[in-house]
Amino acid sequence: MAGKDWEIVQEKAFTAWVNSVLDRRGEKIADVAKDLSDGVKLIFFLELVSAKKFNKKFDYEPKARINMIQNIALALKFLDEDLKIKVQGIGAEDFVDHNKKMILGFLWTLYRKYRIAVISEGDKSSEEGLLLWTKNTTNGYNGVNVTTFGKSFRDGLAYLALAHKFEPSQFSYAELEKLDPVARLNAAFDYAEKNLGVPKLLEAEEVMRGTTDERSLVLYTSLFFHAYRAKEEKERLEESKSAIASRLAGLQSSLENEKMSRELLIKQKEELKSLLASLEGEAASREHHLRELEAKLDEVLKNLELEKLARLELENRLAKTEKDKALLELALAEATDAKNRLEAQVEADRQRAAAEAQGLGLLRKHLDQHVQGLLKWQKLAIESSASGSTLDDQIIDEVSGLPFGEQVKHLASKLDDENKAIQKLLVQKEDDLKISQKKNSSKAK
Repeated sequence: MAGKDWEIVQEKAFTAWVNSVLDRRGEKIADVAKDLSDGVKLIFFLELVSAKKFNKKFDYEPKARINMIQNIALALKFLDEDLKIKVQGIGAEDFVDHNKKMILGFLWTLYRKYRIAVISEGDKSSEEGLLLWTKNTTNGYNGVNVTTFGKSFRDGLAYLALAHKFEPSQFSYAELEKLDPVARLNAAFDYAEKNLGVPKLLEAEEVMRGTTDERSLVLYTSLFFHAYRAKEEKERLEESKSAIASRLAGLQSSLENEKMSRELLIKQKEELKSLLASLEGEAASREHHLRELEAKLDEVLKNLELEKLARLELENRLAKTEKDKALLELALAEATDAKNRLEAQVEADRQRAAAEAQGLGLLRKHLDQHVQGLLKWQKLAIESSASGSTLDDQIIDEVSGLPFGEQVKHLASKLDDENKAIQKLLVQKEDDLKISQKKNSSKAK
């Protein structure tokens, strides 16, 4: 396709696109090269297509060239700074001077940004996404094989399938498939323009020959994509509208039913008022009863707290008592041990006293025997002495009146003295005996 034909395609497409956007504000253009030159509709278009507010002041009715240039300059600045879109090579004077080629290039940049770059299918976007969408949409149609924009659309079957898939009941794909490529293309273009709102931008003969610029094919095919999306959005809106209508019908029916039962509701309202008053009285009585119960509960809780404190005190006293009991049991055990030791000591002392008493008896017996012996010895001694008194009487006089123990001691002392005297006497007798024997021996010789 020649450059002039490309401009025609763009001009038709962009005029339709700009008008579809400006229509939301009640504006439109007839010539993209002239009707954007004052900057006003361009600013409106940029606001609507980006959904961002243009906050700078501009001249709504510029008459002089300088005012138009200022408006365009503000629009280009808004595009660069706020929308972050870089458009190279175009200035405000190009719009004011109706430079169609530059204006179309400008609009092509915006179209790719807002109409092609937003296309996505699977993991593809932009032109590749558009091609994949076309392939998936026409999948299953006889003879359709979408691989590239350069060759896949020449036979007209792809566009015919896109038109048929949009509304299959409108025509028979199988019948139109039998036509030649140019006839198929024209049938698809006519149907798309009439039923999809897609303007007839391309020439069927040029598409069939493959002389159509690829950008034109991309632009025209993208119109199908957005027509499908618009249909889907419309169907969603219709579903929402139907749902809303159904809800409104239900509300209307409810309102009518409410109207019919209004008197009943009024009567019920009065009954409810009476019931409410009764319930309020019961509520007041219950509130009073509840307060009494709360007071009793507080008293019970207080008593429980006092009982708890008393129980704790009792437990402390019991613990102390248990401790005292343990100490007493320990002292009792020690006293028992001491008692047992004392009893053992007493028994030992008793046995020792008994033994001592027995020993004293034996000693007394022996003393008596010694006394008898002493008496006998004394008798012998007395017989040889000149003394006229007896020893027995003297000893009896000495010990009479004394306690038994003192008597024993005194007798023992006397016995000891007598033993010594006897011993001395015996020695003396032995000496005398020896002398006598010597004398007898001498006489025998």
